Amino acid sequence: LAQAPASSANAPPPALSIPPVPDKPGGPPTHSMLLKSRAALGGMLRRSRPRCGGFGSPRDHEPAWIARWNANHREGKDSLDWFFHAFNATGIYETFLKSSPRFYGFIVVGGMFGTYYWSRMWDHLWNYINQGKLYAHNPYVYPPAEED
Repeated sequence: LAQAPASSANAPPPALSIPPVPDKPGGPPTHSMLLKSRAALGGMLRRSRPRCGGFGSPRDHEPAWIARWNANHREGKDSLDWFFHAFNATGIYETFLKSSPRFYGFIVVGGMFGTYYWSRMWDHLWNYINQGKLYAHNPYVYPPAEED
């Protein structure tokens, strides 16, 4: 073996390297397998972005396509923009329509009141159009009793 000339007497010894051991199928993990798995894990950790909350929390990030979808605002582009502003100002959605039980309650109770007042409106319209022609408008007047 030939030795390289030493530049100084206090030179550090050459670094020792561990020779690669071939992986054995079905055997215990070897040094190279552990290095590969550690490198893959480190790559995944570097690629992931920090989360501000756990899975399902309000601060959990959506996928990128949902973030782009949410960023596409149509404010001022629709012909019914005035209606959307007025509807959002009422707070009906947040109060009644956001949760399923409140939505169903709103539909049932609103249907009962709506049906009653819809019927009353048509009754009043019918009375207005037929004023003086209905039995209720012409009560029977008994003639005065005759004396014998």
